[in-house]
Parts: sequence; structure tokens; C-alpha cells
Amino acid sequence: MKNIYLIKKYIYIFFLYFFLFFLLIFDLVIKKYEYTHTFFIKPNQTLNHITKNLYKEKIIDNKFFFKFIIRLTLAEKKLKAGEYKFYNNNIFQIIKKIKIGDAYQRRITIPEGLTSKEIVEIIKKKEGIVIDEKISKKIIKEGTLFPSTYFYAYGTNFNIIIDTMKKKMISTLINAWENRNKDLGLNNYDDVLTLASLIEKETSLSYEKSKIAQVFLNRLRLSMKLQSDPTVIYGIEKELGIEKKELKRKDLNHKSDFNTYLNRGLPKGPICNPGRESILAVTNSSKGDLLYFVSNGKGGHNFSSDYKTHLENVDKLKQINNQRYEN
Repeated sequence: MKNIYLIKKYIYIFFLYFFLFFLLIFDLVIKKYEYTHTFFIKPNQTLNHITKNLYKEKIIDNKFFFKFIIRLTLAEKKLKAGEYKFYNNNIFQIIKKIKIGDAYQRRITIPEGLTSKEIVEIIKKKEGIVIDEKISKKIIKEGTLFPSTYFYAYGTNFNIIIDTMKKKMISTLINAWENRNKDLGLNNYDDVLTLASLIEKETSLSYEKSKIAQVFLNRLRLSMKLQSDPTVIYGIEKELGIEKKELKRKDLNHKSDFNTYLNRGLPKGPICNPGRESILAVTNSSKGDLLYFVSNGKGGHNFSSDYKTHLENVDKLKQINNQRYEN
């Protein structure tokens, strides 16, 4: 009688392991369909709830086998909340991802040359970032947010994104300042930031930035006014609350600490958040005696060292504009 009981027990164990082995082969080898799924696990969700949702989304084929593997590996209390992306993963890959917290990383790209207010609005509109309305309404100092691509997990707090951008800007400025031209003539990296913001607004062409930096630095050394149109636009928009798409001659008389047509030296502060290229253009500008630049009508600028040549370049631009108007 005892022998019959042991035989039945071994037969049961054999078929149980055979069944589990079959499920394993089925999951690893047989692919019923291709899928890519984004899946959320909320904090404190039970294994039953997670399993039910995975099965409902057709990410796993067998609820029993999934829970069996989780419990067998003592991973039930190690499953981490987050957003996960599965790409035809087998059951072991799925469990491993959830166990180690290999959450899907979303991305947010901040272009160069935006104001801090514009950047905050972009971040607010991104899905998965938790917004504290009181904090998000606070004014963030201009020029403190480094433009780049940032990755974040679903549920990341707004402040974490902002703090990361601030730290990146500071480290970039410190590094650029430490490796600056020794005859730069600026007081600190705050001055670098301010001048870089002007360059960012003056051109999007990488090869021009060093030349524009050269013009502005030469003007500062000679106590000439920088006469940068973007500074006037920024002052009007910030102080009058109106959007300026086109600058008119009368606008150049707008009284503002940012107006470099009225005031000598650098403006009161940055007018946007510049990128690395513009910052490095300031700290390592090209050498020369350039003092002027004007649009060439083709997306770039014509540069000159004397006023006569500058006026000739201005006339060229007028001719191009007149031809466009006539056409």
C-alpha cells in the first residue's frame, strides 16, 4: 500500500514538472503574434492584480505559470512599480524587467534659445510628469535651464526635471569658464551666460556663432553699444507683455535695461536659455577685428570690420528685400 502511494506521488510530480516544462517551451519557442506593449504597475499592486492585467493585455499567455515562477524565485515582494515597455519578451524577460525596475524611459527635448517660461510650458504638457501647480507657477530665472534631451520615468516630479536642467547649465558654464580664453574680458560665467543668450538669438548657424561672439566682445572692449535686436524684443515682450514678431525703428527707443541700443555693455541678464555651442562660442571666440554683422538675406550674416563695408552689406540686404517685394 505504501509503495502504491509513493508511485502515485512520483507520477504526480513527474506530470507536474512535465506540464511546467511544456509551458516553459511553449512560452519561449511558440510565438502567437508580434506585440509591443506599454504596461503600468501602480505602487502596492498585488501579484494577482499584476498577473491579471498582464494576461488581459496579452503580454503573458498563462497566469498560473507566471505566478508560479514569481513565487518560486521569491520575487513577489521585489516587483517594482513603474511604466514598462515589452517587445515580444518571454516570461523570464518580463519578470526580470519588473523585478529590477527596468522602467521605460520617456524623453523630452528642449531646443536652444527658448525662454524659461516657454520651457516650463513644454514640460507641463509632457505626459507622465507630476506637476505641483504652486511650484510650477514660480518664475524660474532666465538662462538657468540647459537645453538638451532628458529622459524620465512615468511619474517623475516636475521639480526633478527642472533641477536636472539647472545643474546641467551650471556644470556647462563652470567647465566653459575654466577653459576660457585668458583675455576674454568678461567678469564671470554669469556674463558668459548673458552674452551666449544674445548669440543664441542672433543665429542658429553653428559656424557663425564664434564670429558673432567676436563682434560683441570687440564692441565691449571698445565700449561700443552691442545693438542687438533680440535684446530689444525681449525687453518689450517681458515688460509690456506683448509678442513682437517684427521689430520697428521706434521700438529701438523702448526704455529697458535689456535694450542694447540705448545702454552700453551687456543687458541686465540673459534673454533666453542658450545651448553649449553658444556658450563655448563666447569663451573661445574666433580672433579678429570684426565689429559689424547684418543679415545676408539667405539665413546667414555678412561680417565686416569697418563701418563703410557694413553699410555696403546693408545696401545688399535692401536690394535683396526689394527684389523679393517686387516678385
